[in-house]
Amino acid sequence: MTAGNNGASENDDPFAYLYRSEGGEGESSGVAPEGATVAQPGVPRTSYNQVQRVGERRPPQQGGYGYPPQQPQQQSGYDQGYAQQQPQQAQPPQYTQQQTQYAPHGGSGGGSQGPNRKGLLIGAIAVVVAVAIGIGFAMTQGGGRKDDAKDKPSTPPSSSAPVTPSQSASVPEKFASKVVDAATLTLSGGAAQTTAMPGAKAAGGTSVGGLNAVGASATYTFDVPKDGTYTLFISFGNVGEDAGLTLSENGKLRTNPVNMHNYMKTTDWTKAWATTYVWVDLKKGSNTLALTCAPGNKCGVNLDQVWMKEGQVKK
Repeated sequence: MTAGNNGASENDDPFAYLYRSEGGEGESSGVAPEGATVAQPGVPRTSYNQVQRVGERRPPQQGGYGYPPQQPQQQSGYDQGYAQQQPQQAQPPQYTQQQTQYAPHGGSGGGSQGPNRKGLLIGAIAVVVAVAIGIGFAMTQGGGRKDDAKDKPSTPPSSSAPVTPSQSASVPEKFASKVVDAATLTLSGGAAQTTAMPGAKAAGGTSVGGLNAVGASATYTFDVPKDGTYTLFISFGNVGEDAGLTLSENGKLRTNPVNMHNYMKTTDWTKAWATTYVWVDLKKGSNTLALTCAPGNKCGVNLDQVWMKEGQVKK
């Protein structure tokens, strides 16, 4: 045992051939450590520190990671003869096989993925075409319904005959009497016709005067279609102080006289004519209204015309 080898013989070191120089003791003696391969002349020694790509695993025949080096199997005479007859074929690089093996799905390396992609693409195109056709059909049908709605009436036609204006129920017009000249009324108590005051609208410009005496009156008799409230219109002239006559409804006196003021504030008879009104309650049929100069009244007026309208109106 010599110093430096820890008491072990070189022949006992199974890895001595790795660091023995060319032409060393092991080669000259022709003796190799147990388990080592004898170096052949002209053949470089195999190195176990070979460079390989990251993630690449060498096959067991090349002593890849996790696989011990395998000894070549001896071939029989028949196998050797057959192998010599077969031409040597170049093997593709290992990384090419690995790339093909681990190629992602759908890539160019996976030949089986091409038909699947084409099938999915054709199916998607068919769905889009079907949806487009359905939308176009729906829009076409919708447009047709709108056009039909325009041509059809909004309400169904009635089976009854059309109503003519003469058959339709019309609202009855409110009662309105003719305009009556005061000169045609029943006069009493000193009331009399006169044409001395110009501007009257009655026929011939004739009005009723002489009403400034107590008891003088003009009586108006007329018919109404139904019971209710009516409006009596009176056209008169006044060039003096404010005046008024007492109204009698079917023989019943009213307490307040009908106002017949000098609304125009004038002494010119042509400008002194005005119209006043009073609401009265009448019964259906004939009614009598009388304008009378009662005690306490100022009656310096002339009557021109009178008329009646249904309801409480002002003109």
